[in-house]
Amino acid sequence: MTGFGYNTLGFGTGVMPIVINITANTSNYNILTQATAAGYNAAADTMPVIVNVASGVTVSASGTHAMRTGALNAASALTVNITGSIDGYTGATAASGASAVGSVGGDALYWETNGTAVVNVLSGGNLRGGGGGGGGGGRAGGRQNEEKDVCYGAIIYGSVGAAGAAGGFGAAGSAGASGTYGAGSASCISQTIGAGGAGGAAGFALRKNSKTVTLNNSGTVAGSAA
Repeated sequence: MTGFGYNTLGFGTGVMPIVINITANTSNYNILTQATAAGYNAAADTMPVIVNVASGVTVSASGTHAMRTGALNAASALTVNITGSIDGYTGATAASGASAVGSVGGDALYWETNGTAVVNVLSGGNLRGGGGGGGGGGRAGGRQNEEKDVCYGAIIYGSVGAAGAAGGFGAAGSAGASGTYGAGSASCISQTIGAGGAGGAAGFALRKNSKTVTLNNSGTVAGSAA
C-alpha cells in the first residue's frame, strides 16, 4: 500500500489524498481499516481517499463482502479504480432432501460512507457479485406394493432430487430437481415426493445502500448495482 500525490476527486484543492494501492490478492477488504493504518482519522480528516485495484489482482471474500468502504468522514470523497477484480463469494448449495433454498451470493463492493463517491471499472477490470447457491433437491417419494386394492409390505423409496448448480458471477443459482418415487403402486403412496428448492439470488456487484455512487464501467460489471 503506497500513498502518493495525485487526486481524482477534489483535484486542485491543495489537499493531499490518501492513496491505497492494492497490488496483491487479498480478501474481505475494509477501506476504512486500511486508510486508518495509513494515518487517516475518520473523525477529523477530510482529505480524499483513492483506492486502486491493480491489474491481475483479485479482491475476494469468504462469508462477507469482498470490499467494504467503512464509514469514512462524509467530507472525504472516495474513488475506487478497478483494473483487477473485486469478486463476491459464491453462495452455498443447499442440502438435498428438504427442498431447501440455495444461499445468496456475496456482494463485491459494499458502500457505507456518505461522501462524494465514484467507482471506475476500467478496461480489463471486473466488479462481480457472487453467484447464488444451487437449490437443494426434493424429498424422495415412497410407495408400497398393491394386491387386490390392498397396500402391503415395506415402503419402497425413490431418490432425493439432485441439487441445482451454483450461479456464475452475478447470476442466481439453479433450482434443485424433484425427488422420485420408488417402485410400487401409484395408488399406495406412503410419502409424496418433494419439489426441488429454488436457487439462491446473486450478490450485488455494488450495493449502494441508498448512497449516491457514480459507477463508470469500461470493463465488466456482473450483478446489480443499486
